Amino acid sequence: MHPTNFIAGRMLTLNDNGAWSWFMDERVIVHNGKLLVGSMRSTDLDYDAGKNDPRWGNCELAVHDIASGVTHIVVLHVHLEQDDHDGPALHVRPDGRVLAVYTQHSQERRVYWRVSESPDLLAWGPVRELVTPGVDHPPFGGDNVTYSNLFQPSSENGRLYNYFRSVAHQQNWMYSDDNGDSWTYGGMFLRGFQGYAPYFKYATNNTDTIHFIGTEDHPRAYDNSVYHGFIRAGVIHHSDGRVFGPLSHSQQKSGDIWDLTCVFRGDPDNVAWVIDLHLDPQQNPVCVFSVQKDGRDLPRGQGGADHRYHYGRWDGQKWIVHEIAFAGTRLYQDEDDYTGLAAIDPQDVSTVYIATDADPITGLPLISSADGQRHHELFKGRTSDGGATWNWTPITANSDTDNLRPIVPIWSDPRVALVWMRGKYHHNRGPWSTRVVAILLDRD
Repeated sequence: MHPTNFIAGRMLTLNDNGAWSWFMDERVIVHNGKLLVGSMRSTDLDYDAGKNDPRWGNCELAVHDIASGVTHIVVLHVHLEQDDHDGPALHVRPDGRVLAVYTQHSQERRVYWRVSESPDLLAWGPVRELVTPGVDHPPFGGDNVTYSNLFQPSSENGRLYNYFRSVAHQQNWMYSDDNGDSWTYGGMFLRGFQGYAPYFKYATNNTDTIHFIGTEDHPRAYDNSVYHGFIRAGVIHHSDGRVFGPLSHSQQKSGDIWDLTCVFRGDPDNVAWVIDLHLDPQQNPVCVFSVQKDGRDLPRGQGGADHRYHYGRWDGQKWIVHEIAFAGTRLYQDEDDYTGLAAIDPQDVSTVYIATDADPITGLPLISSADGQRHHELFKGRTSDGGATWNWTPITANSDTDNLRPIVPIWSDPRVALVWMRGKYHHNRGPWSTRVVAILLDRD
């Protein structure tokens, strides 16, 4: 039996308030001995009620010196928007400076960025912006922007890519040939159904290939499946390397996501949403996604009591997918498919960290001895047979609050940096009272 508020390591508080969505990357990086974590700040009030508070929607970066243990907070953008979708994507440029790219959540067509100007990563250059193509359709949808995902394959003469949601509320791309000092809109990537949008996670080998997994739409609007492909030299491919077609250089789609390789076939009893994607030592993709099991024929707000985590890996010839753990219940009533999320260890893809308010093996509710309430806890899972079976050990237990949305950054160190949100999370537009915390763990 674990004690009250058990944590399997010394917890570091990196920010007293912060939250993030999971469709922008990298959200956390390690650079020059510093752990950098981007997040959005919330007031104690709902989205509209808190707008007069100067803290409302500040886009922030925690800069934690790993050796000294000292943390500083950099405000990248004051009063941007109280929405966890607005968090920055981080990228280390070839000159060692860090680029941060961020947007509002489908409120406008501007993509913002800043570049660090000091070795300690505390001084940053001015806010700059690119107005993307299209017509504004407030408050949501249309051609407004959301999310950012940054990649710089070494084989492409230094070209830096940002895959983001934009024109037609679909996945688009933009590029920079000066390491992010300026940007040009590129074109539309893949398109989902004519509903909300497809959702994508990305991973790169940093040389010549960008992998992605995605769904047809938002799971509240469609019984999603999961699909995979990769981009190489401006051409989209299926998982097995067959050519799908060229990457579009216009506002017309490159193709439809459902025509790529299917990883998992969804249906009304198995509605998928992608969570994380990394590459194994053979450069094959490995992914984690959630599946809602109990939403058939139910209106929004009445499903989401039974989610499961799934682990998929490409073995060089086919996708092998296993259900690996109970993911528990939704985070709040408005979003039946929001789970606590999961993170693959990018240095060891046989290790996964999950957040769940159910026992990972039995599915029984996790009732904390701290307050008699059900809370999301973190677990570490390890597999030695490609995902067929898992051993689960608690990272947190008997907490008096929730532990959500774990992230494991890429880090060539014997230790694992596990970062998460700890506290109360009510809605993507706030309020939330989650701290940004981390522990450093030795790898097994």
